[in-house]
Amino acid sequence: MAVTEAFNQPGSGGKKDVAIIYPTRNRPDMLMQSLTALLKNTVLPAEIVVVDQSDDDATKVALEQFANPLVRHVPSDLRGLSHSRNTGIEASTGELIGFIDDDCIPAPSWVAAAVKAAGEFPQSQILIGEVYDDINDISDVALSGMTPKVITLHGRNDPWIVGPTGGNSFFRREVFETIGFFDPVLGQGAEFPGAEDADMVYRVLKYGLKVTYTDAIGIHHLDWRNDEANINNTYNYGLGVGAMFAKHAAAGDMYPKRYIFARRFMIKFLMVPCYLLLRKRVAYRRSVNWLRGIREGFSGWEKMNGL
Repeated sequence: MAVTEAFNQPGSGGKKDVAIIYPTRNRPDMLMQSLTALLKNTVLPAEIVVVDQSDDDATKVALEQFANPLVRHVPSDLRGLSHSRNTGIEASTGELIGFIDDDCIPAPSWVAAAVKAAGEFPQSQILIGEVYDDINDISDVALSGMTPKVITLHGRNDPWIVGPTGGNSFFRREVFETIGFFDPVLGQGAEFPGAEDADMVYRVLKYGLKVTYTDAIGIHHLDWRNDEANINNTYNYGLGVGAMFAKHAAAGDMYPKRYIFARRFMIKFLMVPCYLLLRKRVAYRRSVNWLRGIREGFSGWEKMNGL
């Protein structure tokens, strides 16, 4: 059966042919909160794979007590978000693979919306959803009452047009057979802790495939970091972006380094003196961290690869 046909057919136990992958490390409480919401979805996946990189057994114990037959615990000694997602891909069997982070709450319609989008956009290899700040925005009433915003990209383009949000995304399994897995040196917990999702979306677009964003696929991100941690985390994201640019430049592709940087990140550079003059301290620190991260990520990737 073709991949696009599979989502119109009932899977085992009446469920769709969907696998959900949870990367997690040392956050059993948030994971359980997210899992509880997922299992209240109007359409359930055929399997939920929790890839556990924790330093202790707390997550394993919590899942054992949770005792849901759809949930499978996969321990991993590897570190990093990309490693975790790649492990989940290999451990799962679903034709549509959804990724959600352990600090996110899926909408009650999350899986159903992804299955619907997979049918509506059969040529899109990746479906990207929206992250809502207010948990009320992912209610059935809120999501069903809006006209969905949809953006489809085709061919080499700026991946940030569609987010991208790796923690709220669905991939057709065949795309990994065509493009490969997530780059393990990118993403939280890796050498360059960011841009693993942007890198994957860019690679898919560059190959000539389609990617679709729709805000009908909604999740809520738990706001557990304080303001200082959020400001500092922009440096991590910058490291990933810089490494992504260096990686493609080394392969002869200057599009990310030139066009995407100019379109997406140059404004952060230009705004630094403005923020300083206006005494907008938080915005100034965010922009400086972004730019420092991009610069050091670019040079760090080159150094790591002997360039």
